[in-house]
Amino acid sequence: MRNVVATLALLGAVGSTGCIGNIRDTTTPRTAHEMLLVSTAAQRAVRFYDAAPLKGRKVHLDLTLFDPIDKNYVQSSLRYHLANSGVILADQASECEIVMEVRNASLGLWDGDFVLGIPQLPVSAQGLPPVMLPPLYAFRRLSHQGFAKFQLWLYDPKTKAYLGRSQDLWGTSYYNQWWFFGIGPFDGSNDVFPDMDFGNMVGMGGDAGDQEAEFKSGDTTSPPQEVPPSGDTQSPPRDD
Repeated sequence: MRNVVATLALLGAVGSTGCIGNIRDTTTPRTAHEMLLVSTAAQRAVRFYDAAPLKGRKVHLDLTLFDPIDKNYVQSSLRYHLANSGVILADQASECEIVMEVRNASLGLWDGDFVLGIPQLPVSAQGLPPVMLPPLYAFRRLSHQGFAKFQLWLYDPKTKAYLGRSQDLWGTSYYNQWWFFGIGPFDGSNDVFPDMDFGNMVGMGGDAGDQEAEFKSGDTTSPPQEVPPSGDTQSPPRDD
């Protein structure tokens, strides 16, 4: 009996270590990967909105019905997108020509787990609590996807008359992790990390913190460029 108890205790210890990979290791409400997935999906959805017809108009963003968990980043992205398109942002509805109400249909995550092998199995003995044997995976893939769906509609602040609405603004992102014969996780394919040389990124603080990261050739995401004042035909200096 003593040998049986010792064997079950050992299996319990091994089984508990096999579960460690499923624990969300984070000290914030969302992990870093979750925040990147949601913010990337939201930013891509916002970019689908064509704000050119509103250029030069005073617009107030009505966000009273927009209340997802990650609303602050989405609100800032939308304000930047409108301002960058030439829209004049008004803080109060009484100061604007148009009110833009933001609706949130989706802003969240989807997780999938594909396994090729033997899953965790419970083992129990009479009079003792069951323990879980560790899984035996030949291959495992964890898939994480971010989804965003917004809609914007416009109305007159004085008459409350309907003026128009956007199309459904969709944004997605993904990040995959892989295990091979129980070894992992390894970072797989993703579209949330840019093709940047992180080794050349300087530390925060001082003038160094204002420098941009180096973008590799072939990267379709261009670093932000300074826009010269209207009528200024002089090209900004560049380093050869």
